[in-house]
Amino acid sequence: MAVSKHTRKDASGTNPFFQELFRNSRVSEERERAWQSAVHYAGTGSPPLRFPIYEQLYLLNVYAQKMVELLEELDGKLPVNREPMRYRQSLIQYVRASASQDVVDFMSGVELTEEWLFESLLRKEENSLRDPEDVYISVRHRETERAKQGLPPRVQFLEEPQAPKSPPAKKARAGKSK
Repeated sequence: MAVSKHTRKDASGTNPFFQELFRNSRVSEERERAWQSAVHYAGTGSPPLRFPIYEQLYLLNVYAQKMVELLEELDGKLPVNREPMRYRQSLIQYVRASASQDVVDFMSGVELTEEWLFESLLRKEENSLRDPEDVYISVRHRETERAKQGLPPRVQFLEEPQAPKSPPAKKARAGKSK
């Protein structure tokens, strides 16, 4: 019984080239789902961002820092025990750092997937723009470099066909006409 390896569902709105890459790759389905989840929100927010989660992470860090600063101000204005205030500040910083680490870990996988997808797309576009005859120029250039380094050639080029030379003009024999 034949089994298709194309078992992954297509995500609507995904670039067909990317869908094909996922189908034909060894990228885990979990990694693909994480990427799909992150891309689902692409272009949302104000202004529209590729990944608005970064803006949310930034705001989390800003507001956590603001809370720490507010606790410092309260500590300076009120005669309260300083130990619990430092504990609370540490707790806020811990929650901020822990949440940031979780987001960064998740997005690291998404960014690696993005890098792979767009590098593949870049190679596809470069190949479509490349003149197939350029490979011969590259090989000739590489062989010239090898010769300069004293290395033996790997390829032997046929000599380029030369334009047929016109036969030399016949010189009048001065000696026979006398």
